[in-house]
Amino acid sequence: MEEHRARILITAPWFTDKYLNTLRKHFIVDTNKMERWYTEDELSKIISDYDGIIAGLDPFTENVLKKARNLKIIARRGIGVDNIDLEYCSKKNIIVTNTPIDIEHRAVAEFALGLILDATRNITRSCISLKSGSWKRADFLGKSLEELTVGILGFGNTGHALAKLLQKIGVKVIYYDPYVNDDQFMKVTLEDLFSNSDVVSINAPLTAETRKLVDDRILSMMKEGSYLINVSRGEIIDYKALLKHIRSGHISSVATDVYDIEPPTNMEFILNDRVVCTPHIAAFAEDAFDEIDRICTENLINLLIYGKEPSYIIG
Repeated sequence: MEEHRARILITAPWFTDKYLNTLRKHFIVDTNKMERWYTEDELSKIISDYDGIIAGLDPFTENVLKKARNLKIIARRGIGVDNIDLEYCSKKNIIVTNTPIDIEHRAVAEFALGLILDATRNITRSCISLKSGSWKRADFLGKSLEELTVGILGFGNTGHALAKLLQKIGVKVIYYDPYVNDDQFMKVTLEDLFSNSDVVSINAPLTAETRKLVDDRILSMMKEGSYLINVSRGEIIDYKALLKHIRSGHISSVATDVYDIEPPTNMEFILNDRVVCTPHIAAFAEDAFDEIDRICTENLINLLIYGKEPSYIIG
């Protein structure tokens, strides 16, 4: 009977229909009716109801997890797990999984390349100008990628995938990552990355080491008229310092998919005409999300129905 079925929550505002239907065959499924993540207070009030959660970037803090009486698994719908207190999950024997699959890394890398092209060729800025009734073509003279050096901060799977895409079109790539050595590309110091790159793409995970790593000191090292791209986490950048460098024109353009607060509240930053911004959609490719949602669905079914170990356990 339905009252004995496990209950799960999908915190993402939408989920692939065919896998949602599969989940409903096995579980009582609650979905997020809001166009945003849950807050800490909201999760604290409802988490005790659930045996499993398919999670976005909602804050699964210790305060939230303390209220989780029946929770056995958090299946992170994505790669980063910085929003989940992994240490406390371990103490409570809550399994945490993610989806570190090649197709997702490639989708984010392709999006980063799109933002690089947008920033260096003024695609969005010229589109907005034209829609306003202007025809000031000379205002949008761009730069060819082959004349630029792209520096990649964070050379994990996504950073490496971006480097391979750039390499194919003849772009010089350098990278900084203290935990990676890749002889195919030139490794440099953090300071050299920012001082020698025409474009810097942030592809690092959010950790204690990377939080606000890109501060005023580092941004000051960027070339005059350079470009900053971020498809990783907004908290890696000091936004107060970034806005200063945008206002001065030191940084020609910023293209970002992520923010220190989501949805973003810093409208001075969002509305600046040197900023191209998208609503955290770098992984939003149909084939990538089909695979991501398949993995999350199978992980919940395997653990909660069959007692099998799920894939991609963290820790």
